Amino acid sequence: MHKYKQYTRLFVFSIIAFIFLFPIIYLIVFSVFHSDTGFSLMNYYKVFLAKPDYLIKFWRSLAMCLMIATGQTLFSCMSGTAFAKYSFPLKKFWFILFALFMILPIQVTLLPNYILLEKLKLLNSWKALIIPAIFSPFGTVWLTFVFQAIPDSTLDAARMDGVNQLQMIRYIIVPNSKPAVITLFILVFTESWNMVEQPILFLEKETDYPLSVFLASLNQNAVGIQSVCGLLCLLPVTFFFLYYNTELTDGLKDILWS
Repeated sequence: MHKYKQYTRLFVFSIIAFIFLFPIIYLIVFSVFHSDTGFSLMNYYKVFLAKPDYLIKFWRSLAMCLMIATGQTLFSCMSGTAFAKYSFPLKKFWFILFALFMILPIQVTLLPNYILLEKLKLLNSWKALIIPAIFSPFGTVWLTFVFQAIPDSTLDAARMDGVNQLQMIRYIIVPNSKPAVITLFILVFTESWNMVEQPILFLEKETDYPLSVFLASLNQNAVGIQSVCGLLCLLPVTFFFLYYNTELTDGLKDILWS
């Protein structure tokens, strides 16, 4: 009876896993399938060598998302430390303001961001995508709760040893909150990698669109090319998930508990 339940559970989970993995299996199959010749790597040749426009767009988008994720993580670590461990005028007011901006849907902030970027003459460049994303309030609010769990005695001991503020963040606060910081980096990278509304609104030229928007403009009839490009688009997020699986699991637990 116990083995029967075990096999039934395995079968059900296998079906669920297949349903979730079906889009990836579809991409893999059609990336190496040609209606005339059957198995073929010609689609990979076209994407990587014959006409590498998509590959160039991939590396540019990767660089942009890494800058956004790195910038927001650094800013959130510094501002989260300030809210969690220091006192300053109107601290609660500013933190509540950060939290309110965090829960606003992206569509609400698009127009104010557009007006501000237009005043700063940053529209139609990737600066319009990078700068607002770096100063998103989510990381600050979340890391504030995470950093509050670090004992004040640890920081006091570091101050007595002559550690300055930046060193304290780098060598004490961040290492003690490593899963949360890595998780924040991955979540911000994934959000930036999938952004759609901001490029369409802030950029005029389609040639400047990042990968998330450019993928939709590919030839709808070239299923093989689309499949290869789709697999290439999956690589960065899949890499982060597999490489930082343990940290990501612990970091997501911190989100739920905070």
